[in-house]
Amino acid sequence: MSTSSSSQSLKIGIVGFGNFGQFLAKTMIKQGHTLTATSRSDYSELCLQMGIHFFRDVSAFLTADIDVIVLCTSILSLSEVVGSMPLTSLKRPTLFVDVLSVKEHPRELLLRELPEDSDILCTHPMFGPQTAKNGWTDHTFMYDKVRIRDEVICSNFIQIFATEGCKMVQMSCEEHDRAAAKSQFITHTIGRYAASYISNKPLRSTNINAH
Repeated sequence: MSTSSSSQSLKIGIVGFGNFGQFLAKTMIKQGHTLTATSRSDYSELCLQMGIHFFRDVSAFLTADIDVIVLCTSILSLSEVVGSMPLTSLKRPTLFVDVLSVKEHPRELLLRELPEDSDILCTHPMFGPQTAKNGWTDHTFMYDKVRIRDEVICSNFIQIFATEGCKMVQMSCEEHDRAAAKSQFITHTIGRYAASYISNKPLRSTNINAH
């Protein structure tokens, strides 16, 4: 379903080139975008094979001509990664995108840590290398335009996912986390009842019930 003409070609930098970063990169390259990457581990050989310029030095990565920086870090490491980035090295205002499964935490952190002229798009691609191994069609992509001045670059980035057939859902980070918490509670409750039924034992209260 992807076509390189569906969205204007972007220069995208990925911070954290683990499994999920690689997963996103493959489709972005397929659509005709130019990619660079940086990561704590050395992915230079893999990036060379994929046609991606890999930077071991974060400062050099930031001085490259990049439209969008995608933060593919873990929830626990996001603060450390962003805090250690020499953001003064940025050549121009840049769109920062996070892809974490929780949204209020990265929203608050990026608003606090990034330069005032940086745009912020918080997203949650609700799929990954296993669930979307046959394509992104009908998989949900949630996004919140937290602080956007350059609508063209932001729209072109969002279009990457629309082009692949994702179900596009725009909602606030607060709404996302509230809905996620409700869904997790329901899943947890159903799981406990199922386990109780199978073992034929009564449910016992746990610490989570009190919160």
